Amino acid sequence: MTKLWLNGEMLDTDAARIGPSNRGFLLGDGAFETLRYETGELRRWPRHSARLQGTLQHIEIPCPDWNRLHDAATKLCQANALERAMVRLTVSRGPSGAGLAPPVGTEPTVLITAAALPTAPAALSARIVESARRDARNMSSRYKLTTYADMLAARRDAVRQGADMALVLSAQDHVSSADSANLFWVKEGRLFTPDLSCGCLPGTSRAALIAALKAEGEVVIEGRFSPDVLMQADAVFVTNAVRGVVPLSRVDDRGFSTEDSQLSRMKALCDVAL
Repeated sequence: MTKLWLNGEMLDTDAARIGPSNRGFLLGDGAFETLRYETGELRRWPRHSARLQGTLQHIEIPCPDWNRLHDAATKLCQANALERAMVRLTVSRGPSGAGLAPPVGTEPTVLITAAALPTAPAALSARIVESARRDARNMSSRYKLTTYADMLAARRDAVRQGADMALVLSAQDHVSSADSANLFWVKEGRLFTPDLSCGCLPGTSRAALIAALKAEGEVVIEGRFSPDVLMQADAVFVTNAVRGVVPLSRVDDRGFSTEDSQLSRMKALCDVAL
């Protein structure tokens, strides 16, 4: 039986209960992080816990004990006999109903789940969609909130058009991100990525890869780019905590190389970057 961790208890999944008045369910009033567990460690724990802490502080939900949460997530992976896992930490404001006025004295609901780490695909296809936009002024572009409806709509739109994932634009028509990942591309050996002012989520893998490259003296060009600039790239890839670096073989009707020498290097570097 698969186990999870809910509000301080390790439980069988079938025995776990979150009440119908929980604001995470009713209003999406919460935040989450998804990370990898490998070789007995939670990858990039300092980055993930810091981002989740910043989010919870911004939306005024009390933060959990991070040391306790780290220990619980590690033990959960071990209890489920997972050597390589995808771990999700979810914190909602708790069971206080659907009113918009912030409740007083409510204990947050804290949930940890763990599942076998999926194999990253060799490549993905993407479609630039109009069904959702990223705006750096919106909290959903700066924090990993449980309100994910806009990116779910973007993914559905892309899948209907025969692609694996969506690429979305900023409110000002600049390239922003994929629906569940950050976006990079290579042009004449140089690496580009949208600036955070384009509304892309400040991803942990994005930050780790950029920091690792800068430590080696390399320049990552962050800026505001039109879709036309992206389409002139030699190679395109996305990054997130679960999959690492994954090349895009196609964006709309334009094919891209998945054998560019920079791609294998970026993947190897991202796999070890902290």
